Amino acid sequence: MTDGAEIAVRVDEVPPCARCGGAALLRVRFGHSWTNIAGKPVKGSREADLCPACDSGATSADGLLALLAVAEQIPVSSITAFASHVAAWVESVRHSRADVDALRSEEQAHRRHDELP
Repeated sequence: MTDGAEIAVRVDEVPPCARCGGAALLRVRFGHSWTNIAGKPVKGSREADLCPACDSGATSADGLLALLAVAEQIPVSSITAFASHVAAWVESVRHSRADVDALRSEEQAHRRHDELP
């Protein structure tokens, strides 16, 4: 695991990708924390989907995508490799941040089309 914290991996009946609505291959839930405006730590959890459409080309996801592409089920002999790939991918997701400029552009586009007040 990435920092000794538990990572819950869902591989059966995975909901659609939260980003694009396409077929996600797995969903993970992991501990996540941040510091609030008062300087106090806030602990919670976060979920992330592994999606071939959204994550292809991301270095941390490519090994995991390749492993899942060749096998419908992960054989017991590959569990260690699978866990290692999941941990590396989660670590990169844990440190990813929203692209604020892209969010502002998207918001402006929706406002121009009267989709937001």
